[in-house]
Amino acid sequence: MAKNIDIVLLRSFTAVINTGGVSKAALALHVTQSAISQHIKRLETLLNTQLFDRIGRNITLTPQGEALQEYAHKMLQTNDDIIRHFAEIDEPETTTVSIGLSEHISHVLLPNLLLNISKIPHIDIDAKIGINQGLYSDLESGLLDMALLVSERGLHNQKAVAQYQIEWVSSPEMPALDSSGVLPLVVYDGPCIFRTIMISTLDSHNIPWKVVYTASSIGDLKAALAAKMGFSALLECEIDGWLTSCQSRHQSLPDLPDLPDLPKVDIILRCNHREKNDEIDTVINSLTLSSDPT
Repeated sequence: MAKNIDIVLLRSFTAVINTGGVSKAALALHVTQSAISQHIKRLETLLNTQLFDRIGRNITLTPQGEALQEYAHKMLQTNDDIIRHFAEIDEPETTTVSIGLSEHISHVLLPNLLLNISKIPHIDIDAKIGINQGLYSDLESGLLDMALLVSERGLHNQKAVAQYQIEWVSSPEMPALDSSGVLPLVVYDGPCIFRTIMISTLDSHNIPWKVVYTASSIGDLKAALAAKMGFSALLECEIDGWLTSCQSRHQSLPDLPDLPDLPKVDIILRCNHREKNDEIDTVINSLTLSSDPT
């Protein structure tokens, strides 16, 4: 009975040769190291020969392995040629567009964006949620094709994708201030548009404040607010069941501080123009369907 050589075994064999080891071959083929080792063992059993000499961590081809290398190359080349020949020539390749979204607005804009893009063939979205500072850095380094960022009005010259009001927020059960009248603040770490706006607004109205908790993400910031540690500022679209607007609470609970109004902010789109192409334009156009600027 004729024996048949599995193309998968030959592909693992050549991957070990090309990468210089089992572990690197496993990474290249997106399989486990044990799978590569099993493939080589099965191939050696099938051919009844030893293909590699193993000395410590180094492996080299035996004379039989060198002979198989040429055959394996020809068989893999023929296999790939057949696949390419019978593939649908007109079918374009899928292009992945990487987009960063500020965590303050990702829950609002990302669902509709993904829905719109899902109707467009051959474009995949790779979304990254983060804070402005990190997204700016990734955009500049080329890790992102575009990013939706929160920006103060008047500090940019772009058309806003959307616009949201910033509001003071706290736990619905946040107690009144103590006799010192100092406002406890929950803020973001590092450079942050919300932190800057909060502090500058309070200072301009001569309202004393102190930072009681520094958050690294929206998750722990909301947790600190739910724990009644203090007050913070978020977009109106971020106020959920665990939080409440301080302005609305002050109307029913006048012992709470009457905090000054905060401004609106713009959501702007920044693109990495070095990577701009037709797919990027398609995603940009879909954003106009995903957003509702006011």
